[in-house]
Amino acid sequence: MNDGLTDHLAIAIGGYALAAAIGWWRAPERFSRMFDGLRDSSTTAFMTGLVCYFLGAFLLVLHHRMDDWLAVVVTLFAVGAAVEGLGFLIGSGAFVALAQRIGLAGSWRVWAAVYAVFGVAMIGAGLARL
Repeated sequence: MNDGLTDHLAIAIGGYALAAAIGWWRAPERFSRMFDGLRDSSTTAFMTGLVCYFLGAFLLVLHHRMDDWLAVVVTLFAVGAAVEGLGFLIGSGAFVALAQRIGLAGSWRVWAAVYAVFGVAMIGAGLARL
């Protein structure tokens, strides 16, 4: 297995999280509309679930190491993506409603900050180990 795979995936995951946080801060109403669209469109929710599930499953095929803390975080991110995909595929309406309650009920700034800190930490950890 490629020894740098964990590090490169950590950088990629961190880039995703940081970009999502910046987007959330810049246009919180866009994220609200995105959740509304996922709730209101079965096709969009199904396709989102399909992509999330297969992205998580693909990452797990490539990376399922648990031998250090960064490998555990990367593996858990992959598991989370697969579970998120299954949530959209199984019950998109309820899953989106839960996501809206958790992320958009007046606490979106907190979640955006958590994503930003996580993103910077993952990028930093990946770069430090390369």
